Amino acid sequence: MEIKVCTTSEWSDDEWNSYRDSFNSAFNTDLNCDIFRNSYLNTIDGHAYHALLLNDDLIVVGCCTVIPILYKRNNVDIKIGQAVGVFILEEYRIDPLMLRKMYFRLKEILIENNIIAVMAVPNATSYSYWRNVVKWKDVGDLSYWILPIKIGNVIKKWTFLNVISSFFTVIWLMFSDLLTLLFNNKQKVSKYELDKSEIFYKYRYFKEYKFVSIGSLAFTYIVYDEQGVNTAYLLEINQNENFSFRDLLKAVRYISKLNNVDVILHIGTLKLFQTVLIKVPKRFEPKRLPLTCDILLKENIDFYSDMLKISNWNFGLLNYDVR
Repeated sequence: MEIKVCTTSEWSDDEWNSYRDSFNSAFNTDLNCDIFRNSYLNTIDGHAYHALLLNDDLIVVGCCTVIPILYKRNNVDIKIGQAVGVFILEEYRIDPLMLRKMYFRLKEILIENNIIAVMAVPNATSYSYWRNVVKWKDVGDLSYWILPIKIGNVIKKWTFLNVISSFFTVIWLMFSDLLTLLFNNKQKVSKYELDKSEIFYKYRYFKEYKFVSIGSLAFTYIVYDEQGVNTAYLLEINQNENFSFRDLLKAVRYISKLNNVDVILHIGTLKLFQTVLIKVPKRFEPKRLPLTCDILLKENIDFYSDMLKISNWNFGLLNYDVR
């Protein structure tokens, strides 16, 4: 087997096709090459970076991908890589250190292209490997913020609770409406923020997202059927580059009125006083979402050590699709 470090723009037709087939096999999906082209070619560098694992027939049987994304650190632009779609097909998992070798080979080209650090939200299966074998550092866990509208559908029993919880939702939002008259504070700006450029949005929004504008307020959400639970994920709210308690209320009220959803979720940091969404206690979270980081150059570790504190980030589903 061979490790090939390259950019997306260097892929051959055979590599595109075998990557698609192996990715779909590894993740039990049915994605076409156009989706990968959108994600990997619409970046600030014009491509993503990859360590491809090729078998003896030069078929892609594994990959570690990093997408370069522009962030602002105290309003200074920096490039951060986000690791996505990491896999090795089961029949080729002979060497337990192969993924580590692929990533360390990939780091060389990332450093050459001025990428400061790599971020990822590994799943439960891979988290231990990245922490203990590759030595990524913990930043903190992403939080779940919820408005349960039809609680009976969520817990999948006692459907009579749907009437009670739907009534409670109306009262709860009315209560929040009153509070906004007293505490209409805005989201705090974090040390690390996405640079929301046209290139970023072209990369990020290619699915069936719903975009809503109400005056100067804009927000984005997407609805999925999560094992029988109709779930609306709120990705972004924007009111003159920020949003307030009242803006959040307007967005949630709009989603609940115009969509037959059981629950509304925001995943990530939420840095303002608000009563619209309720933080889910750890023991009730569907799964843990650990944000991890690898600062690439040793000489950068002290300077960028503040990356390792979740309180310094504005990070959620908009940044990284961990649905």
